[in-house]
Amino acid sequence: MIVVRYDEIGLKGKNRVYFEKRLEENIKNHLKKYGYWSKIERPHGRLIVETDAPHSLFSKVFGIRSYSPAVQATLDIDDIYKEVKNILNKFNFETFRITAKRLWKGYDKTSMEINEKIGNLVIKDLGKKVDLENPDINIGVEILNDRSYIFYERYQGPGGIPYGIEGKVLMLISGGIDSPVASYLLMKRGADLTFLHFKSNDEILIKVKRLIDILESYAPKKLDLIVEDHNELLKNIVNKLEKINEIRWTCVFCKYSMLKRAEEIAREIDAMAIGTGESLGQVASQTLNNIAAENLATRLPVLRPLIGLDKIEIENIARNIGTYEESISVKGYVCPFLPPHPITNARIDKFNNIIKKIYGEEGKVL
Repeated sequence: MIVVRYDEIGLKGKNRVYFEKRLEENIKNHLKKYGYWSKIERPHGRLIVETDAPHSLFSKVFGIRSYSPAVQATLDIDDIYKEVKNILNKFNFETFRITAKRLWKGYDKTSMEINEKIGNLVIKDLGKKVDLENPDINIGVEILNDRSYIFYERYQGPGGIPYGIEGKVLMLISGGIDSPVASYLLMKRGADLTFLHFKSNDEILIKVKRLIDILESYAPKKLDLIVEDHNELLKNIVNKLEKINEIRWTCVFCKYSMLKRAEEIAREIDAMAIGTGESLGQVASQTLNNIAAENLATRLPVLRPLIGLDKIEIENIARNIGTYEESISVKGYVCPFLPPHPITNARIDKFNNIIKKIYGEEGKVL
């Protein structure tokens, strides 16, 4: 028996049930993906899961704030204490704490009164001492309207809101450190991701697939990957830029052409937005002026969850979610088209003029 807690979902007002049902569905599908069965109830403020799955799988379900393996009891205080005592008898301890939470306010005792009643019984029967600050064991008791749950472990979930509840996003993934972290953060905010990789070589493509496998461990479903050969398209663009003596614009046009193609694919798969791993000012194509120019490629929203994070913050998240080591497993790709002095302060008016020379009136590379 697993008691699942959420926090943000509880603030959704009239939409709360919709979010709870999606979380329930995601938990079932997540466990089923690994071959486990589950039965889930949704009493007010909690999800109660019966399953044969290891509880560690719950740590990768978005929408879960924390969870505890638990035993069920009635609302009778003696029955609750019986289960508390059964747990305590398994441990060698000197100090303890009872932490009760009365989710059902109709119960005839407050949380403090439950703590005192159960605590006094433990002192009397087992001769142990209360320590509220640093106990050897902390027993949790949660009171619902028709039952109670008793536990001594509390594990952290990833938080956020249920995967997929906000709709489909086409996510650009490169194989570096940033885009997998951006993917994770969008998944955490309810995005259903389909990945798009602009292939540079086979080695990096293999790494991208392994990164998606890691990210898939946080999803209740298989995550799809679309692969495009970007080198030929970019080669044509670079040749055009060289002819008009505008090679410094290569990085801007590289990202512009990616977003332009991404919009076409996004509309084909009914994605509502495009996601990228850009962080403001990190590289030449990610200055504010350049991002503004690159955004001209699409009318779809471009989601950039890393925009305000620095490299150290991004790497810390990568380590926490398990993508960092894979991201650095292959030496970074050195773009053969990188100009010596790329534009970092793109002017929209000039960029529009160059676009016409590269793409023509029909929007295709001439």
